[in-house]
Amino acid sequence: MQDVVLIGVKRPRDRAWEVEEFLDELKLLAQNLDMNGRFRLVQKREAPDPATFVGSGMVEKIHNLVVNESLKAVIFDDELSPSQQRNLEKLLPVPVYDRTFVILSIFLERAKTKEAKAQVDLARLKYEYPRLKKMWSHLHRQAGGTGIRGGEGEKQLEVDRRIARRQMQRLEKTLKRFEQGRNTRKKARSRNLINIALVGYTNAGKSTLMNQLTKASVEADDRLFVTLDATSRLWHVDPVLKIVLSDTVGFIRKLPHDLVASFHSTLTEVREADLLFHVIDACHPHLDELQETVRGVIDSLVDEPVPTVLLFNKIDGLSKMELKSLKRAHPDAIFISALEKVGMDDLREFVRRRFQYMLRQVNLFLPTGAMAHFYRLNDYGQITTSHHLDEGIRLGFRGFRERIDALLREVPELEIVEKGRLQPVGESQ
Repeated sequence: MQDVVLIGVKRPRDRAWEVEEFLDELKLLAQNLDMNGRFRLVQKREAPDPATFVGSGMVEKIHNLVVNESLKAVIFDDELSPSQQRNLEKLLPVPVYDRTFVILSIFLERAKTKEAKAQVDLARLKYEYPRLKKMWSHLHRQAGGTGIRGGEGEKQLEVDRRIARRQMQRLEKTLKRFEQGRNTRKKARSRNLINIALVGYTNAGKSTLMNQLTKASVEADDRLFVTLDATSRLWHVDPVLKIVLSDTVGFIRKLPHDLVASFHSTLTEVREADLLFHVIDACHPHLDELQETVRGVIDSLVDEPVPTVLLFNKIDGLSKMELKSLKRAHPDAIFISALEKVGMDDLREFVRRRFQYMLRQVNLFLPTGAMAHFYRLNDYGQITTSHHLDEGIRLGFRGFRERIDALLREVPELEIVEKGRLQPVGESQ
């Protein structure tokens, strides 16, 4: 792992602990690229320097540290302008990166599906476009076979920019096709399924929770951005209530704008959800700030607010007093430990209560002459009670309203004997 130095800037509005926490996070991000943030330097400034982001004195300090400690790179916690990056690399003997570059590099490495790769490639190109003087050979390798030639006297940079623009246009068309396909599938989707999306700061434990509830095999570990593609699995809350549970990409502070824009289509799971489970690391020392970060990203994605429930995860790491205090501060939240399987029953019960309005409980009568249809009933809902009579079977039946209506159309011999309000499974009529 290569040793590097991390650079932060504290503006008057910034809190000292916040700057340090950002650098802690940057160190974790850099580790994903085999870079060890062994050193860190922070400069207090009213505003970033237009030429080098930090002042000349800090640049000299960075230079000396790099030379004396044989460091391999310098990483800034904020996004540098192309000119700032070029100026710094003229003054320093090693490559200069910024937080945006590091995040994009991780996303490039972790993207698995064609859609995720297209999304990250688009964000990367938008980042690289103003920096093309350094990227021309890289672009030409990617554009092999395009037949693009510069006219007589045309500068190489103009050719490179044209290649990049064409690539971005191609990727935007590709992503639009993915979105159209998703919209088509959405129209065909049965309304007998409820959609819940897991959202939260990266490493809040969403993937672990997904695995516990759905027996999925979503990768979950301590690295940042393990989940890039939204993964959906069926969660059987009870015999009737089935939830499409989606695990979405984790959010992070200072997330590059173009990356959020590129993932806009993937995050339709957030915009179209019936409910959001906002998963929060209950042990994080500044969980309110993380909560605000996630809320800000969600607000940028949705046109209308989506009902949201806070899920405080990892409560096994709290003391009894800490948990009591957290519950007092968030009386409407749900408290769980996905790893220790604590609170899973509470979560199921909450969902049952939350969506029971979509269900209906009825008394049905199936005459003896139509008994062949009996085994089809479970395809439409749940038989909760049955009472055999000489002339047929009287049934308690629970299901989605639309499915019960469909059942009555498919089996006209069925009769509703008496409409009843929704009752828990097994409760007699």
